[in-house]
Amino acid sequence: VQGLNNSAMNFGMAVAPWAFGILADLAGTNAAIGTGIAFSILAASANAPLMWHPLMRRQKPKPPLAQRKLPDEDEELFQKIIDGDIVDPELAFHINRDRGLHGKPSIVPRVKQYDEDKDHLDDIAKGAGDTFKFRMALYDRILAGLSSAEHDPDNLIFDREELVQIMKTLKGENQGLIDQSSSDLGQWMAEYLKDNGYSPHSSSILMKQMFMESFPPVTRGEEISEENIEEYLLKMRKVLHRYSELDEKNTTTQNLASNPWMHASGWW
Repeated sequence: VQGLNNSAMNFGMAVAPWAFGILADLAGTNAAIGTGIAFSILAASANAPLMWHPLMRRQKPKPPLAQRKLPDEDEELFQKIIDGDIVDPELAFHINRDRGLHGKPSIVPRVKQYDEDKDHLDDIAKGAGDTFKFRMALYDRILAGLSSAEHDPDNLIFDREELVQIMKTLKGENQGLIDQSSSDLGQWMAEYLKDNGYSPHSSSILMKQMFMESFPPVTRGEEISEENIEEYLLKMRKVLHRYSELDEKNTTTQNLASNPWMHASGWW
């Protein structure tokens, strides 16, 4: 459309001076000026409807690469991830790993508001154990791959330089998106605390202490590098191991509490 419009305009601009010169010689200057005004009004009237045509409107800006589906990615899986829905952690890993290997940032999902999640908290918590175990196994394989030359069908063998570069690529460089997602997650956590019996407004120091206990530092303001990558992975695995053990204890307690024979035997 734009090409046809430019072609017509260029043709008109090339012919118009010659045509108006002849008109001015035959009918006078005023007649040529009046004809030019009339043609301009006619052209403006003919083009005015294009303002409402979808192709001629101002185009919506493209979403950032971290929130844009790439050509070879599964449409349904991508949409679930980007919408902040629960997906199999291994499927999410594979799609993001492929992004990293091709120099693209990982998918940054929308952080749902707490009100959207509050009726589905059990579903979110239900998959925690499997996610923790998958992540621990993943770190184990990567750590083993750093010092192994054996073939890995899932392509998890990197040297330190390759691994650091992939992790930096996956993190992305869109600081605005990173800050917005972090802010949304913080708001979600605040709403969760208020809705589940805590008082963050009057016990902020206690909340900070509990938060830091739950999330011990794995790096202290420093970038991941070839020197600290192994230490980083080991610390992350340690944190996940603690969560996994807690999840198993909670699951065992819930199972015991839900078995009537435990109560009848006096065991519970």
